[in-house]
Amino acid sequence: MKKANRKDLMHAVIFVVLAAVLIHCASIIMRPVHNSYGSTWDAYLCEPEDSIDVLFLGSSYAYCDWNPEIMYAASGLTGYVMAGSEQTPSITYWYLKQALKTQSPKVVVMEGSSFFFEMYQNYTQINLDYMPRGINRARAILDAAEPDKRLGLFFDLYFYHDRWKELTREDIAKLITPASADVNKGYTYVDNVYDTKGSTPYHREPSKDTAAYAKHLEAFGKITELCRDKGIDLIVTINPTFSQCSQEIYDKLEKDLTGIAPETDFELLADSFDEIGLDISRDLYDGGHLNFYGACKFSEWTGKMLLDKGYSPREQTKENAAAWDDGAQYWLNLRDNAQSAAS
Repeated sequence: MKKANRKDLMHAVIFVVLAAVLIHCASIIMRPVHNSYGSTWDAYLCEPEDSIDVLFLGSSYAYCDWNPEIMYAASGLTGYVMAGSEQTPSITYWYLKQALKTQSPKVVVMEGSSFFFEMYQNYTQINLDYMPRGINRARAILDAAEPDKRLGLFFDLYFYHDRWKELTREDIAKLITPASADVNKGYTYVDNVYDTKGSTPYHREPSKDTAAYAKHLEAFGKITELCRDKGIDLIVTINPTFSQCSQEIYDKLEKDLTGIAPETDFELLADSFDEIGLDISRDLYDGGHLNFYGACKFSEWTGKMLLDKGYSPREQTKENAAAWDDGAQYWLNLRDNAQSAAS
């Protein structure tokens, strides 16, 4: 190759590399900051490796209902909610696969309301766009995203190129400010109090799409295989909710899930308000989710339930134990102050 041709090739390579770096930086800046309502991957990846005892998965029923710091205060078990808004089981599988690259939980707790979802829900873009780049994200896009969203999920600027007028200092700072672990541990604080108007829980119907349900069960099969391969126990719950399916539907779900994986521990808690100690006049955010007060009670109950099932806290470094203690105290103070203000 002539010297001039080698020089041109080198310039071309440099141009391509610089262009890729600039596009990557622009994608980071233009993509909105996202640190609540699920998909909190940046904070999750800042957790010390192999420090999480319990990994919670699912949709908003998971990230509104479980506060891992409150669970830790009650049980000593560490946890993280790696969930996403209206997240389907197919996306949940890829979340688990990615999450296990840095953590080795003793048990995975999956909130199972997503088995009643449609094939695609409303937040595929957020659920997948905030995953770490790599093979799992790429395969998740091809497996679980609507075809018309795939281009934007592979190339962020397709979705966010017109956000430049909305940019804030926080958006720019993402380039130079490293992410850090936080006290939320994937939990999202909501404090609205749902007015049940003195009624009893109301009925809701799951999706009628049999193809979607079959796809969800297929994803569950992959989740159970992954847990089995990693020696991780799996619990599927239906969390306390004011909008409930019929007992027949729940029975069918349990039969289908345990038919795929007999070792699955299925916990139907939809109507277990009294058992958990929940007050439906105070502890609901809306017809589906618990608010902060309900999440505190349910998280304490979950921690004690897991201890009763034989799970025990792993040893933590002195620094990480102190961080968990501080985080737990933050949420306990917030709860206690809120209760004092309400009394």
